[in-house]
Amino acid sequence: MKYYLAIDIGATSGRHILGHFENNELKIEEIYRFDTPLVQDGNGHAYWDVDKLFTYVKEGMKKAKELNKIPSRIGIDTFGVDYALLDENNSRIGNITSYRDIRTRQAKKELLTPEKEFELTGIQPNEFNSCYQLYCDYKSGKLEKAKTIIFLPSYLGYLLTGTLQNELSILSTGALLTPGGKSYSKEMLDNLGLKESQFPPIVEAGTSLGKLLPEIEKEVGYQSEVIASLEHDTAAAFFGSGAKKGDILLSSGTWSLLGILLDEPIATKEAYKASFTNELSFPNEVRFLKNIIGMWIINNLVRELKLDSVLDAVKEANKEESKQYKFTFDASDSSLLNPLSMKEAIYDLLRKDGHELPSNIGELFYCAYHSLAKAYDTAIKGIEKITNKKASSIYIFGGGVKAEILNKLTEEVTGLKVNRGPSEATAIGTLLVISK
Repeated sequence: MKYYLAIDIGATSGRHILGHFENNELKIEEIYRFDTPLVQDGNGHAYWDVDKLFTYVKEGMKKAKELNKIPSRIGIDTFGVDYALLDENNSRIGNITSYRDIRTRQAKKELLTPEKEFELTGIQPNEFNSCYQLYCDYKSGKLEKAKTIIFLPSYLGYLLTGTLQNELSILSTGALLTPGGKSYSKEMLDNLGLKESQFPPIVEAGTSLGKLLPEIEKEVGYQSEVIASLEHDTAAAFFGSGAKKGDILLSSGTWSLLGILLDEPIATKEAYKASFTNELSFPNEVRFLKNIIGMWIINNLVRELKLDSVLDAVKEANKEESKQYKFTFDASDSSLLNPLSMKEAIYDLLRKDGHELPSNIGELFYCAYHSLAKAYDTAIKGIEKITNKKASSIYIFGGGVKAEILNKLTEEVTGLKVNRGPSEATAIGTLLVISK
């Protein structure tokens, strides 16, 4: 039996998924799961404990050995925009700052105008973008020491193989390429004091990065080939979902990414004003989508309110009295990115619009799910207007596909049929790429 291993690292948790084919059908098995190690200081600053993260990567690889299911190929995907800076010896310079760190708020005011960033890159100017993070490193002098800028999943691949690269889909999240990813934006790099030579080669998904380093082989107990998968988890999810051009697609997880697949980017003023972005999967395959803060809202409320699980949140939200609460907030608002209190951030948004606040946790969770459904509706209307094409249904995939309360609210609010795809679309996408 030939096995493949997808190491799928989300912003909240990660998992190792083994795959193999039986009668041309992909069978998957989760063999290891971990919490993504985010370190926060309580003042809005945050970074990823990459050393611990890499330990988790190797522990999951060892699990395959314990099960006597040795993967012939391995691929890694993660969330977008975060990167490592390497010195002349390819050693990491400090921590990998998380996109949830507040440092970029000032950078967004100083770098380029939001309109100019979108014009140059086709990427929506969200405050967590790599370009703003790099601007912070430029201002602090940290970039002066950096010989190489490598995105997180590509860095993890480097630690396994010694091969430096940035895979196209993960690089495209950084607001560093021209719309459609044909080249780097020289004007953007100039404003960051960067040169193309500071980035390792760009590779397409499916490129071999080589075998495991001898020390890694010794530690995990076997040899395997590492493949540059679609290293951005959203790209992997769209691919693994079986998505087709023309469908309204929703990758639902920590983030909700709602959009369509196109051959060419749409970098118009209308697209900018509607908050759409243009990311890449494969060359000439654009994901025209809107970033909506998704299950991150629900999961944070669950932790903050000390509920046992999301199931408790759903139970409270599903009560008939909870459903009487009709007010919503903007689920795309940047204040929800990493607030000290998710509950208070939501209350602030409701107060801002003059709305009555929820009277209990059931109303609060119903409000959160309802607000996500409203955000999806707004995004769909934006796509319809920009493309001049009417949507007939929504295809949802990813972990959030299991949230039936949200699926039903989405159907009610949008008036569109919700079709449910695979919950493990990201891992499936990675497995499909590395098994080719």
